[in-house]
Amino acid sequence: MASQPVEAPSHPTLRPAAVFGFALVHVAALGVFLAGFSWKGVLLCVASYYVRMFAITAGFHRYFAHRTYKLGRIPQFLLAFLGQTAAQKGVLWWASLHRHHHRYSDQPEDIHSPIQRGFWWSHMGWILAKDYEETDLSRVQDLAKFRELVWLDRNQFLATFVYALGFYFAFGATGLFWGYFLSTVLLWHGTFTINSVMHVFGRRIWKTPDQSRNSFIFALVTMGEGWHNNHHHYPGSASQGFLWWEFDATYYLLWLGEKIGFVKGLRRVPENIREMARFLNSRKARISAAVSNAFESASGLMNNRMDAMNERIEKLTQEWAGMQASLKQAVIQKRSDLELSYERAALRLQELQADYQAAMTRAGEAAGKRIDEITAEMERTRLQLLESLEALVAAAHSLAEPSPA
Repeated sequence: MASQPVEAPSHPTLRPAAVFGFALVHVAALGVFLAGFSWKGVLLCVASYYVRMFAITAGFHRYFAHRTYKLGRIPQFLLAFLGQTAAQKGVLWWASLHRHHHRYSDQPEDIHSPIQRGFWWSHMGWILAKDYEETDLSRVQDLAKFRELVWLDRNQFLATFVYALGFYFAFGATGLFWGYFLSTVLLWHGTFTINSVMHVFGRRIWKTPDQSRNSFIFALVTMGEGWHNNHHHYPGSASQGFLWWEFDATYYLLWLGEKIGFVKGLRRVPENIREMARFLNSRKARISAAVSNAFESASGLMNNRMDAMNERIEKLTQEWAGMQASLKQAVIQKRSDLELSYERAALRLQELQADYQAAMTRAGEAAGKRIDEITAEMERTRLQLLESLEALVAAAHSLAEPSPA
């Protein structure tokens, strides 16, 4: 069955039992104050730290996760058992998620990327989350065929419990608190720095798709794992230090194991990659890288300014579009107001015309009546004049005729 990419949840859920156990071991490490200081305790702490660091780096990482050399079945089981004394869960669980990490390094699917999820999540939050509690055997089918490894993976706390008891019975309280609890806490955080610190701080030699980095200091702390940028560039090599001065204690021990016949098929860095590493670490390359970085910084600055300018132009364009929309709305509203005013004026004009017609009609009726009255009065006056005239004529006629004798 093909494995599916696993994404860190937006709101990860921590497993209470894991958080409690993790905190309890940290508290128990303070037992060194009860046991008291001793050089024996310091020696046990350092020895226990580096023995188990070797089991993680040479075993869990370079052997089980990347298969960069070969072991017999019994040494393979013993190395897995020793690795699980570090209390970093089961060997198959560890290898499965590490292969997933390389496939999706610093991408959203990478479950312990500080670039995607922040520093503390990548450092230790992810290992305490219940979302990744189960082992995905589909990514480690080459290892899951060994029943003893599957059994060991399912019983992930057995090895570390036996280891702690062994230190207690052999060295008493000093062995338990210095050799186990304090050593385990230091081992946890020493190992976890590769996931967190080595993707944030350090020097990048190779232009890998992720943000992996190299650090001489962390190479000392983790027996060679600090050459993390080298490893992400060429993960198929048992050596993570590509040049003579890149100290890789794990590889030196594996090389010695190959010499005595314990280790087989130790895979090395190809010579062409070594040559490129020499060039990239040369003064000329550093100057070229500095110039390139300066150019990239300048380009980045110009791009930032261009982005800012584009954002400003976009903002002004949006404001202008908003103003146009507001102006258009205002014009539409003004036009609507004017049309309404025109309609009101036209209606008023019609009303006034009607009133005028009515007034004219009323005025016409009144004038006509008066004219009729004047006409009637004139007719009466004419008739009176005619009557007076006839009377005068009649009187005149009567005066002109002789009177009878």
